[in-house]
Amino acid sequence: EAGGIVESVGEGVTDLQPGDHVLPIFTGECGDCPHCHSEESNMCDLLRINTERGGMIHDGESRFSINGKPIHHFLGTSTFSEYTVVHSG
Repeated sequence: EAGGIVESVGEGVTDLQPGDHVLPIFTGECGDCPHCHSEESNMCDLLRINTERGGMIHDGESRFSINGKPIHHFLGTSTFSEYTVVHSG
């Protein structure tokens, strides 16, 4: 479990703004796929649990590095870090 406060948002993000309190979770909801519109499932097609994904959804790249080497997400949240970059869903 984790909690945070939005520091900034990326291009196209309209449902969050700096200062919002958020709960990063590894089973998010895109709001557009059939599962997100279903009353019987929360297994979003885009944001479902994926232990193979180490980067951001849209480009697969990490937003963090140390000594020039990428640091990858675990379950898309990286909640043990002081700052993180996550999908808005």
